[in-house]
This record gives sequence, structure tokens and C-alpha cells, in this order.
Amino acid sequence: MPSLSQTTSAIASTAAILVISSFIMPLFNSNKLPVEGRLVVVTGGSQGMGLSVAKLLASKGANVAIIARNREKLDRAVGEIRASAAKEEQRFIAVSADLTGASEARRALEEIRTWGGAPDIVWTCAGEAFPGFFKDQDVQLLEKQVQTNYLSVLWTAHAALNIMTQSPLPPQSPKRHLIFTSSVMAFYPLAGYNAYTPSKAAIRSLADGLRQECHLYNIAVRVCFPGTIYSPGFETEQLMKPEITKILEGSDEGQSPDEVAKQCVKRLEKGHALAVSSFMGETLRAASWGASPRGSWVWDTIFAWIINVVWLFMGPVMDSEVVKYRKKKGDGAFYSAPPKGA
Repeated sequence: MPSLSQTTSAIASTAAILVISSFIMPLFNSNKLPVEGRLVVVTGGSQGMGLSVAKLLASKGANVAIIARNREKLDRAVGEIRASAAKEEQRFIAVSADLTGASEARRALEEIRTWGGAPDIVWTCAGEAFPGFFKDQDVQLLEKQVQTNYLSVLWTAHAALNIMTQSPLPPQSPKRHLIFTSSVMAFYPLAGYNAYTPSKAAIRSLADGLRQECHLYNIAVRVCFPGTIYSPGFETEQLMKPEITKILEGSDEGQSPDEVAKQCVKRLEKGHALAVSSFMGETLRAASWGASPRGSWVWDTIFAWIINVVWLFMGPVMDSEVVKYRKKKGDGAFYSAPPKGA
């Protein structure tokens, strides 16, 4: 751990950088998620938000690989994505795989690497929800949501990072990215979604830890937090949803998959680590305590305000320690050797 004097110095330096950056950075307004000519992998890319993300990035010049289970849907989706392309020379591929298994995730990513090289951006959009009271849900349905919403992300990220770190980018290349899709309910859980929400909250926790580790590999890790999406599964959710859940959701009118993709990409291009797609998402993200009860509401609330300010400085200090360690060991020290025959 850094000494107190080092930490104090780093805080002062970081504060100065942040103040200067707040005036200078808007002048440059650089795109933090360039995709033109790069290879993007989108899981859950055959429908819903995943398909909208794939089409939007194709319209910005990306080469796109989509992964999902249903071959018929995949083939249809590739046609839609190709029709959205900015240039004729862009390339597209669809891979059928069940990402809830580690071996299938590896196979799918390896197939894409053989086709187009190591991906530059991997965006996980696969997921599903089955609302209902927790105590009444079948144990297989509880497990299914953990597998689809969390394990598919875990295995995809693990396979993607291994492939990315086996294929270093040329100097001055834009950063590679891992982008996860969570949910606003990771900020504020609702009754009726207690099988779904923990799997989405786990994604946020995974991203926070990986974001720091991935400074070693010079890979960015971001998360999107959409609210209600009018996806193909929305009507099914509405039929299963308890009345109290609908009451608690109140005026959340939802967004189309295209609008969610547009808003998330817009914020990712600005460099948001936690990207939301609506004002409701902004509001829930700001509620750092979420639904957890306070011990002493006065002290805990005031302390939360203080820590939010302190972490503006401490977060970059902690990250800088990881970056310094990477540079000390050499920029390629944490990359893996490619497998034999690759």
C-alpha cells in the first residue's frame, strides 16, 4: 500500500489534474469508444438490445460478430446488421453457442478469433428475467437466471480476456474494451425481481474488480445499466410480474432497444464507466446506498456525501498504483503467450 505522504501527494496531484481536465477535456471531446474498422463481439446479438447495439456499431463502421443460441434468429440478425453497415467492406459473422458454459464461451470466441482475429470490443447483452415472488419460484428457474445473466458474462469475459492478452495491439492503438450489460435494478432492487437482480448486481461487482485488474492489460471495462426495455421478452415478463412490482415501477415507461443502445453508446463514447440510458438511471445511479437501510441515517448519509468526494481522488490514486506496477514490470508482462498453433 502507498504511504500516507505518497497518498497525500497523489491526492493533491490528482485534484489538480481533475480541475485542469474539467476545463480542457471538453475542448477535445474525444471519442472514448471508437469502433470504425474494429472487431466488435456482441453476445445476445440476435434480438433485443444486443441486435440494436450490433446494428448501431455497424452503422459506425465496426466489423461485428454476434453470438446467441438460435441459428435461425442469428441468420436473420446478420442480414439486418449488414444492412446497417457504413461500408461495403465491413465483415459480419454469427456464431451459435450457449454461453452459460465455459467451454462453449471459449469455443465461440476462438471461432471468432479464427475468422477475424482477437476482438477489440466484447459487449455482453445476453440476459433474461422471469419476475415473480422469490419464495414461489421453481429452483430450476432461479438457477437459470444466474446462469443466463451472470455466468454467461463471467465465461465470456474470461475467454475474451485470455484471447485479448494473447494478441497485443500495435502501439498507439485505441484501447480494447469489455462492456457488460447490467440493469438499473443493480442500483435499486424491486420486489418481484429477487431472482434476477442479484445476477445483475454481480455483473457490476465483477466489472468494478476487473476494471482495476485490466489496467495491467490496458483494457477498459465499462457497464451499461438500462431500465425497462421493450424487448421480445417484455410481454412475457408483464404476464408473470406481480401486481406490487408494477406498482413499485410506477411511471417507468421503458425504452425501445434502439433507444437504449443509442443512449448507452453515447455515454460510453464520452467515457462513462457506468453508463445509463435514461434520467431514471441517472437518479438510481446517484443513490449509492441503494435500498440498503442506514444504521444512523444522519451519520451514514453525511459520511456517504464525504466519501463520494474523497473517492474522486482515492479512486484514481488506487488505479495509478496498478498502472505504475504494470509499467514497472513492462507493458507486455501480463499478456499471455498464444496457444501453440495459434
